[in-house]
Amino acid sequence: MTAIDFYKEFTKRTREDLICDDGRTLFEKYKSNSDFTPAVTRIINGIIDDYVDNGIHYTHQNEYFRIDSVGWVSNYRIMKDDADRENIGLNAHLWDLKVAVEHENSKTDWTDEIAKLIHVKCPLKVVIAYNYSDEREEIEQCKLDFVAKWMQKIAAFTVGCNEEEYLLVLGNGCNHKTGKSDYDRFDYRGYLFNWKRNKFIRIIL
Repeated sequence: MTAIDFYKEFTKRTREDLICDDGRTLFEKYKSNSDFTPAVTRIINGIIDDYVDNGIHYTHQNEYFRIDSVGWVSNYRIMKDDADRENIGLNAHLWDLKVAVEHENSKTDWTDEIAKLIHVKCPLKVVIAYNYSDEREEIEQCKLDFVAKWMQKIAAFTVGCNEEEYLLVLGNGCNHKTGKSDYDRFDYRGYLFNWKRNKFIRIIL
């Protein structure tokens, strides 16, 4: 799964008019953290479970490593067959972490999620977070540039560089000046860390 794969699927599944199990739209739940968090977690888990890589299905798990959602593939059978042949006396645990996703409602604390995922080794790391609805253009890019600069100060960041993707998805949050939820759509925007330019670049689908 690439960052583009995830972002495409996430934006496709987070439609404002999507009717949830309780009869409310996803957008109605969006303005309440306690209602929206479980709904968006189900969407993230669904994206992971529906993904197939060369005939191998991903499996989601929640709160493994204290990460909201992770996706992995199992090579259990290969290891078990080998353990049985060699009569080695060990249980087979051979799973491969493919994606780690954190969802953060706070408009100021998602930097902690990025730092956390830097220390996790897997091909795709995703942080879904929110920015103030009146700070979506220049100010948003300034925040992204600031975060990109400080990510590079973490020693673990260079481990596996160019082999890992960092996807940051930002949606609308309340207006910074008024505190009101005056937006009428999610407006999720995807930003992918560019290893050559050392900054987040917006994904245009």
